[in-house]
Amino acid sequence: MSLINPKILAFVALSFLAASSLVAKPDAVDAAPWTFVSIPDFLNFDIEYPQKGWEDALGFIVGSMKKEDPAFAMVAGDLVMGHWGTKKEEIDEWANKYYPGWVQRFKDHDLKVYAALGDHEIRDNPWRGAAAVAVPFYKDAFRRHLKMPLNGPDHMKGTAFYWLHKNALFVSVDVFEKGKSKQGEIAAGVTGKQLEWFEKVLSEHGAKVDHIVVMGHTPILRPVRTFSSSGMLTVKGRDSNFWQVMAKHGVDLYLCGEVHAVTCTQRDGIQQIAHGGLIGRTTKPNYMVVAVHGDRLELNLKEIDLINGKGRLWQKNKSKGPWDTITITEDRKKQGFTSIGTVIINKIQDDKKFDTPACFFNEKDNPK
Repeated sequence: MSLINPKILAFVALSFLAASSLVAKPDAVDAAPWTFVSIPDFLNFDIEYPQKGWEDALGFIVGSMKKEDPAFAMVAGDLVMGHWGTKKEEIDEWANKYYPGWVQRFKDHDLKVYAALGDHEIRDNPWRGAAAVAVPFYKDAFRRHLKMPLNGPDHMKGTAFYWLHKNALFVSVDVFEKGKSKQGEIAAGVTGKQLEWFEKVLSEHGAKVDHIVVMGHTPILRPVRTFSSSGMLTVKGRDSNFWQVMAKHGVDLYLCGEVHAVTCTQRDGIQQIAHGGLIGRTTKPNYMVVAVHGDRLELNLKEIDLINGKGRLWQKNKSKGPWDTITITEDRKKQGFTSIGTVIINKIQDDKKFDTPACFFNEKDNPK
């Protein structure tokens, strides 16, 4: 019987292991996908915790997100109504009343949350005179109560920030910058020092991850549907340096709120999703769940039917508050949230593809 050279056996074994590892790599990545959820404009009103007439429905909504087994929830602004005056003491008083309950609601569902700054966190638009002067007081209250990461630009610590999770980079921007616009002394966008910081974060971390997600309150691409909203948009839109930097660095998703209606628009390799809450006024709140794989992102927008009450809850400095009760029927609970749009952002090949867009991700019905 002839003997096989041990060196040849070792070479064959190593070659087999190497080939096996190459074959197994995609499966290994696929074996451990993870998820996150997005629900902008949650809640957009000053709501106590617990809030009489609301807790059953809110518990079901937050509980449904928790059942998606997300690593965290993303809320792209408008947590509160926030019409809290212009004096620091007054702002702090109302922030102390409403922010702790908002934070605790997610904690009680064991759901980590990352929140962006919305216009209602800085008194609501427009901003002129005393309202503009008060913006730093509002931002300080948001920073203290929400306790977001303090890794943003020096003038926006806690309101612009980033975090890394597994194979993805997430950046939350503060679009409420000093400037001149139709909104007064605030111009929605990412410019100057914040833009420099933003591009630096993308440059330093973007090449090391599989996916990049950016969250900001105002939509960039237009037009978008609106419901019970001023419809504030990022200045210059697709022509802004903010958008161009995202396109340059291969951002995959831009998540935004403000408009309280769903519009999904894809340009320059970036999928913008404007969607969200306004629970207490809408009859169809929605959230999005994203399944993250090594080579793709699977997006699924989901909504549920809500029955509003007939009375109104009091809101400071606001004549028309949310409905006094919100209800999800037992039959609707059994059905659960239902899909209103799906798409797969496929990155298996060098070219990013947006595969099988359905319902709201099919742009043929988008506003013109």
